[in-house]
Amino acid sequence: MAQEFAFEASHFYRLPHLSPEENARLFGNATRHHGHNYRVRVCYAASPETPPALWEQIAHIVRNLIDTELDHRCLSAEHPYFQQHLPTTENLAIYLWHALHSKVHIPIEQVEVLESEMLASAYTGEPQPLPSGKNIHPVSLTRAYSFSCAHRLYNPQLSEAENRAHFGKCANPYGHGHDYRLEVTVRGPVDPTTGMVLPLAWLDALVQKEILEVLDHRYLNEEVPPFDQIPPTSENLVAFIVARLIPHFTNATRLVRVRLYETPRSYFEWEA
Repeated sequence: MAQEFAFEASHFYRLPHLSPEENARLFGNATRHHGHNYRVRVCYAASPETPPALWEQIAHIVRNLIDTELDHRCLSAEHPYFQQHLPTTENLAIYLWHALHSKVHIPIEQVEVLESEMLASAYTGEPQPLPSGKNIHPVSLTRAYSFSCAHRLYNPQLSEAENRAHFGKCANPYGHGHDYRLEVTVRGPVDPTTGMVLPLAWLDALVQKEILEVLDHRYLNEEVPPFDQIPPTSENLVAFIVARLIPHFTNATRLVRVRLYETPRSYFEWEA
């Protein structure tokens, strides 16, 4: 069972021990006072027989917490927790999970905070043991990107008739194209200083170099190996993307999911 809520708030990312130039390098435009239309999705472990009146009561508790503490606030200046912890989506998810865990008497499976259509974080509250014996509480961060390219679903090992039988109109000789939406999800501990699983600037630069520069505005069959030898299906594209990204992550912060939307109606996914 899941419930969704919305609120509007502003914030900024600035660490007092850093200079304006250092903050700008670390957080980019987020050092400026700005705001978002946030969405919150709370998922519960509950029986299907849970009475509707209880769900209404729970929704009222969550709505009241969001309205009184977060809605139409400058989180960085007005909320005590976020005066001490940067109001990143990661920290927002952690705060809401713990705040609601003490108020709601149904187990919470996950709290997800969506800052925009391009950025979200999810927290489950479950500790993850490290080899050292310590526990961390990892957060999942999802960042979305877009690129456009053309392809023809065609296997050069097959005849024209066989390709047409397998791929239908997608095997048309001059190809076709899509506006792809790529979602990259990483999971790891939140840095206590930055409030982030990893710097967004680092992730953006990695995806730009390894994926977008390679695929965006290309005809895959002719310009991007190995798609001159194998069909550039979205399944193969996902495998290609994972292979290029996964070597850049460590055991502490892992690539856990790649989701590729070929159209708004269909997506293809790899999950660790």
